[in-house]
Amino acid sequence: MKTILVLTDFTIKADHAAHYALKLAQKIKANLLLCNVYPEVIMAPASTHTFWTSNDTSNFEQDSINDLADLAARLNKQLAKYNDDEFKPRIEFCSKAGPLTNAINYLVASREILFAVIATHNGDDILAFLNGNHANEIIENANCPVLVLPYQSPFNGFNKIAFATDLAHNGTDILHSLYHITKYFDSEVLITHVGVAKLAKVTEDYITRRFLRQEIAATHYPKIQYQSVQNKSITAGLQWLAEHSDIDLLVLVHHKRNFFQKIFEPSVTKKLADHFAKPMLVFPSSYERGSVPI
Repeated sequence: MKTILVLTDFTIKADHAAHYALKLAQKIKANLLLCNVYPEVIMAPASTHTFWTSNDTSNFEQDSINDLADLAARLNKQLAKYNDDEFKPRIEFCSKAGPLTNAINYLVASREILFAVIATHNGDDILAFLNGNHANEIIENANCPVLVLPYQSPFNGFNKIAFATDLAHNGTDILHSLYHITKYFDSEVLITHVGVAKLAKVTEDYITRRFLRQEIAATHYPKIQYQSVQNKSITAGLQWLAEHSDIDLLVLVHHKRNFFQKIFEPSVTKKLADHFAKPMLVFPSSYERGSVPI
């Protein structure tokens, strides 16, 4: 059955993300898989100091399992408050040794994972395993969409979804996948483009028609609209959109960059992930219809 993968490091922010994911799973009738990825053993030569022993690894795993069981118990306690006629997700958990994205992609390949859920962490979360760099690593390398959740963001459904596009791609595959979430909320989809200059009305009309002509959009999105945001910074433009509109979710595609781009051109997705005030669903650039079972 379709499953939401919830990645946790047992911080208060990750705990909030797990409870958010539970409400979302109940709404879209999906199960939950809680996962904690703990550090691997570092194999060091006999002449050097070994940082972690096999006993340390065993302790990592047992602590991980114990904490996952506690989290699952708290989520099941929350489920018990719901009416019997409401859908109640099955909650499973697994503990995996790193590397982080290897563990995630193994689960994506072996389970019907809709998307992974992670909590945003800031620079103060020094001890968090899913801190800024790890969140960026997941966004960069996970073979599934990633739902990034700001701390304390309430779950109110997805009544309005902004799909940010560079207009270079038609976005049909993304819309196709989104439908299997938005159909539960009767969502309005806002096709959004951030540019230095405001597009002419005739161009906006063409873009809207182009999306509406796509089979999936024409069939399933009667409330699709287009909005242009004028800003020289894509990040700032999307931040403005979040602050001045009532969107519940931002959807965008993360494009992988080469070595020099990573050094000189920070990713829009990664900059947003640290500070964006609304939930953000990030699709990998390699996504194709049917490759991820949303």
